[in-house]
Amino acid sequence: MLYKYKGIKLLTSAVLLGLLIAGCKKIEEGFLSDGLYVPDTPIKVQRGNAFQKTNAILADGTTQPMTVKLLDIRRADNKKHADEFYKEYPVYVYTAAVDPAKDTTIELVNKKRELKKMQPYVFLASGQFVFNGATDSLPLGVTYEYDVEVSNVAGSKVYKNIGTLTTIDPPLVTETTANCNFFPDDGSPTVPMGAPVMTITRVSESGASVILKITDKDGKTFNPKKGEIIKRGDRPIFENYARFHPIEYTDTAMICNFEIAPFPLSRYSNGGTNWNYLMYYRIPSAFVSVDKNLSSKIGSVNPLFAFRLMKAGTYVVELRMPKTVKVTP
Repeated sequence: MLYKYKGIKLLTSAVLLGLLIAGCKKIEEGFLSDGLYVPDTPIKVQRGNAFQKTNAILADGTTQPMTVKLLDIRRADNKKHADEFYKEYPVYVYTAAVDPAKDTTIELVNKKRELKKMQPYVFLASGQFVFNGATDSLPLGVTYEYDVEVSNVAGSKVYKNIGTLTTIDPPLVTETTANCNFFPDDGSPTVPMGAPVMTITRVSESGASVILKITDKDGKTFNPKKGEIIKRGDRPIFENYARFHPIEYTDTAMICNFEIAPFPLSRYSNGGTNWNYLMYYRIPSAFVSVDKNLSSKIGSVNPLFAFRLMKAGTYVVELRMPKTVKVTP
């Protein structure tokens, strides 16, 4: 019986000693998950967008706070370091919003912006990219992968290929609309002519210009310099949206240096009327004839149209008028 008691006593002592030793061991703090992920991958990087911010990396239960450090960006096709993401490019940084109604000259615009050299992005400790207008200098349609290191109280861990980036262009043209009416010179009712065919072609990524042409059904251009295209009453025209530089009128086109994308920068309002982005013109009867099946009368052709260009570049906009033939007086 005595031996049994001593055995129990020794066992109890051993258990207590084990608990004491275990209690002296350091308890690991925090948790760093293997399952961290980027919620919006594959990320579409819109080239030329002045501000694009991605979502934060999702922690998957990782102890907070955690800090995310970008380690590398490389091309997915050849696994080479993406030098283009680490270069600095000239880009305008705006210190205040430009108001086309007030900032009507390039000198006034320049008071609200500064040309700086910047990398295309800033990487935040949350794992977010903030892209800027310098992304316009990145190649189009290329996919990249990137690595990060995440640190918290539990230590640090490297996450290879945690997300991908693909460069895209946003839609270049929005807000397109077009219509046309025939106004008989004798004041009789207006005759609908149907929608003109509007084609918008970006001929260069450089510059910030629109070359606007209005043509007859065969593509012959009306001459704005000689009065073959005129404004229509008090309604807005091309130059109401081109606020920073004067319009250049040639024998074949109206040319605008719009300076800042998108163009038009804002809708046009006047006298309590919001015209959105519409432009109204008239081709006087002296310079045009219309299909006889439409009308046998003499009159003017009156197009109205709108478009919005979302990126800088040089564009040719042609409005081809249906059922019309250019006339030389």
